[in-house]
This record gives sequence, C-alpha cells and structure tokens, in this order.
Amino acid sequence: MNAAIRDRYGFLIDPSVGYARGQILSSPLEEARRRLHAMQLIRERSAAHGPDSFYNITGLHRDFHLPADKLNYGEEWVGPAYYWKELEEMARIHFGGRSEHEVVVLNRCSAGIIAACLAIIKPHSKAISLVPGKRSHPSIGRGMRLAGAEQIQVNSSEEVSQVIGTGEVSFMMITGVSSELEVIDKKIMLDAIALAQKAGVPVMLDDAYGTRLRPIIYDQPMTMQTGVNLAVTACDKAGMNGPRAGLMVGEKQYMDLVNTKAAELGLEARSPLAAAVWSSLKDFTPRELINEVEFGALIYECLAKKYGPAKVVKSGIGASFTAENIYELVKEIRGDGVDLPVCPGEITAAIGMYWLKQYGIISVSALGQPGASIWLRFKPEPKVVSRMGGLEALVEAIDDGIQHVAGHAHSIETMKALILGSRAV
Repeated sequence: MNAAIRDRYGFLIDPSVGYARGQILSSPLEEARRRLHAMQLIRERSAAHGPDSFYNITGLHRDFHLPADKLNYGEEWVGPAYYWKELEEMARIHFGGRSEHEVVVLNRCSAGIIAACLAIIKPHSKAISLVPGKRSHPSIGRGMRLAGAEQIQVNSSEEVSQVIGTGEVSFMMITGVSSELEVIDKKIMLDAIALAQKAGVPVMLDDAYGTRLRPIIYDQPMTMQTGVNLAVTACDKAGMNGPRAGLMVGEKQYMDLVNTKAAELGLEARSPLAAAVWSSLKDFTPRELINEVEFGALIYECLAKKYGPAKVVKSGIGASFTAENIYELVKEIRGDGVDLPVCPGEITAAIGMYWLKQYGIISVSALGQPGASIWLRFKPEPKVVSRMGGLEALVEAIDDGIQHVAGHAHSIETMKALILGSRAV
C-alpha cells in the first residue's frame, strides 16, 4: 500500500503528484512557468502561421458548443430555468442513475473531487484511494489532505478490506479509468464497493473517462449501477465535446453536502458553463467514442511498428509512451552511456515543447496543468491528423521531437531553455 519512493531510474517521486521531479521542473511553480512559456510559443506561432496551425493530440475536447439561438441560456438569473431540468434527466441517463439522484455541475472534475472530500470526509480519519495504476489523480490526494484525512492508496479489494477493518475509514474514492487510461478491474471495483457499503463508508467513483469508456468499450456497469453513492465525469473526454467541466450525479444526502461546499468555495459551474454541458450531453453518441477508439488503434499500430510494442502502451483511446519508456528510448538513441541530468518528466516536457514550437502540436506535456500526466499520449481526432498530412506525418513529427531532445538531453541549460524559455537560463 506504500507508494514507491523512486522510479526505476532512481529519481525521487513526489507523492503529491505521483512522479519524479528534477532540477528544472522541481515544483508546481516551475510547471506553471512551463505552461506560460507554452502560451508564448502559441502566440508566436499563431502570429507567424495563423490560428489554424495547431493540432490537438490530447483527446481532450475543450470546445464550447452552444447553439446561437440558445445564447440566452448562459444568462445567470433565468438561463438555468430553460435547460436545467433536461440537463438533469440527460445526466441521470448518462450515468445510469435513477430519478432520485441529484445532479451538480462543477467547474472541472477536480473541483468536484475536492468538494466531495471536504464535504464528506471526517477529519483525522483515513480515506482510501483505489486506483488501477500507480497513482491517484493529484486532486484526490490534495482533497483528502485538505479534509484532514490520511490518504491510503491501494490497488486491490484485499487491501481495501484491510484498511476498512481498522474502523478508521470515512470515505473511499475509486478511479474507474486513470489519467494514463488504465482501467480498473470490474471485480476489484465491485468487491471494494460492497466492502464499503457493508462498513457504511461512502464511496465516490472518479469516472472522468470511465462513465463512457467502461460501459461502452469494456462492457462494465454504468457509473451509478456500480452501487457507488456519488460520481463525477469530465465533459471534455472520451467522446464528449466539452467544455472542461465536471458533471456529478449521486444520492441526495451526499450531493446536498457537496453542492453546498462547492458553492461556498466557488467550485460550482456558472450558468454559461452548465449550458454548454447541456449542449454537450445532447450531442453525445456512443459512436463518437467508438470512432475515437478505432482510430486510436491505428495510431498504436503505427507507433508500435516504429518503436516496438514493448515501448508503446495501447490504451482505450490511442497510444502512449510512459515517461520512463521515453527516458529509456532517449538513452538508447544517444548510445553514449552518459547519465542524464534530467528526469523522465523533464524529457517528456521538452519533447512536448519542441512539438508545439516546430509543428503546432498541442499536448498535455506542454500545456497540462501542474500535476497532469507526464506520459506522452496520442489521442487525436482523424480530422486533426488529416490536416497534419496523415498518420505518417504525425509519426514523423513525433520522432523528430524525440530525436531532437535526445540530442540535447545531456545539457541542463539547453533543456531548461527548451522547457521554460531562454529567459529562465
């Protein structure tokens, strides 16, 4: 149940985010500076090549689709009266919920997670985080710590049973699909929920990706049909068109607490954002997600052919390189046996920044918020890849970024300039 202290290359892991930090990205402050530099690169590229010179490979659809004749839905005072009832009904269907389930829209998934932790967790208790991979989303640990609880991260129902057996647990969060698109085992999830229910421990499902991926692609139960008390999904992932917002459904006794806490802290979504969520729910079809999955399989095949299947992770949507695999690949390309002064997350950040500057590729590695995944993930839409010139052009751009960073990874000064900008050197 104890998190690893170091990654496989010996870099110390920061438990608050679940990955190693280095000399360049040593804290959230530097990660925020990296994102600011990425924004500057976007401004420069847009001025030189136009606003259509960017290619989003994140799989995160952060659009704001609201029909022109429905702009009044965004008005704060009367707007929600037009769409809220239908939004509630669609949300319950989306989650596999029941008529008595309440609905809340938050300004992002993390807002819902933190509001739930603060509203439900008892101070000085234990809070379980059951995950399918190596790390919880950073917002889970932060929420649990802010609530005054000890976070216990586990991967199995046996571990859940052991922790619940202490009698000190007041909350459990289950991650249905991780940020790295690792999917929780159905039996582990359902067994853990049953254990919590028997012990009277409230359970929340962080189903940011999972509300759609698990039932549509992996034949798992719909979110609220798992037996959890409340759950949240993201409106910009896995077939949803955006905006970036969190949609939560759950039992009234818990949702009232969460809704109140969110309002107190300014975490709730205001009417314009909620109206766009209504529009996104109306537009969603399983076919959109299935198309993403099918195209993602093609991307995996191309990358596995070039780098070998051992280097590439096939995910529910697209393909990924773990940060450690990219670190290993960079060392292989260099072939000089020299120890690198940068950690895996700095390698992937540098690659993302190079892609952005040279090709206009939008990646989480360049533009993600502090704490976001440090893996290189490829989940572009077919139309985006078509604009780039096809899958071959995408793979060439990917390889160019890896090769470029491999050639400079020995220099802390060059890598710092690439990640944070020349002013940071």
